[in-house]
Amino acid sequence: MNPVYALSEDQRDCLQEIVNVAMGQAGDSLARYLETFIQLSVPKIRLVESSELVPELQKMSEGAEFISAVRQGFFTAKGNAQIRGEAIVVFGDESFHELADLLAYDGELSTQDQTELLLEVANILSSACLIGLAEQMDVELGFSPPSVIGQNITIHRVVNADRLNWSRALFVEIKYTLEQRSFNCSLLLMMPGEAIDAVTATLDLLLAD
Repeated sequence: MNPVYALSEDQRDCLQEIVNVAMGQAGDSLARYLETFIQLSVPKIRLVESSELVPELQKMSEGAEFISAVRQGFFTAKGNAQIRGEAIVVFGDESFHELADLLAYDGELSTQDQTELLLEVANILSSACLIGLAEQMDVELGFSPPSVIGQNITIHRVVNADRLNWSRALFVEIKYTLEQRSFNCSLLLMMPGEAIDAVTATLDLLLAD
């Protein structure tokens, strides 16, 4: 029988507050990089079955036919809390053009330019958000280097659902947009299986203080 991973209402509320602070730090980092105002969504926190992964990703991309995506793994570097997962940043189709305009690129973007932009922006968002989460949860996280999953790919290629080794994962989804611009991206933190228990145990310690 598969273990049942769950969040209580108090745990969810605590995590929501932590994510609100962390996503604000990430948004501020991106705003300073692009020198423009960043709009943030209310973060969505939910538990997702492995069979629901592709439909959830489709909802996150809001029906976009093609997207670009970057992943970065994270894990507990010290301590007993085995928090681990992936941060995945998904960009909308028009994001390259908007980023190039904001950063004053001249001429057409080469494939290499696009890759560098994806990695830079994704690293700013995911690193700032994860550092914010780690500081508030009093854990030390390590990170793998960010890597491009693909550029102008379908959402089905973001994660290979047939090769998943977990039955349920904790999803934290945050959307970032620019006012009066078509730029949009979503940051997804995905923590599968036993990592959910590690998160809930850490939240319980915070709630007990």
